[in-house]
Amino acid sequence: MVRVQAGIALTSILVLQVAGSPTTPRRGGNPEAAKITSPSPATAESVAAGKRSYQRWCVQCHGPEGKGDGGGAGAGGQPADLTDDHWDFGGSDGEIFFVIRDGTSADMQGYAEQISDADIWRLIDYLRSIGPRKQGID
Repeated sequence: MVRVQAGIALTSILVLQVAGSPTTPRRGGNPEAAKITSPSPATAESVAAGKRSYQRWCVQCHGPEGKGDGGGAGAGGQPADLTDDHWDFGGSDGEIFFVIRDGTSADMQGYAEQISDADIWRLIDYLRSIGPRKQGID
């Protein structure tokens, strides 16, 4: 457990260092953000923790099954279907991390103030459990 926490802390530091580079989410994906990987492999526990975060922060817009049908979308329009094989801002773990953390302007707010880096990685573990394992970057 200590090793996992240390790995998460180290990854958070690396993410902060990389944040000075162009990791801002952008349509079509972001090659710099795509280089960032999860600090630990998914486990049943991390997926369960990610699901709890999803239910708290994401279900309103993305819906109970991640189909983008939650009805809580604001001015940004239709929320993304998190179960399909194409994500507008890239589907690598790093790109998803920065979309959740920083948001995508009008489409989605950033959650850096509400969700810790470690919990964002767990949320990504959950998203992988409900959709394709690896998403294409288009």
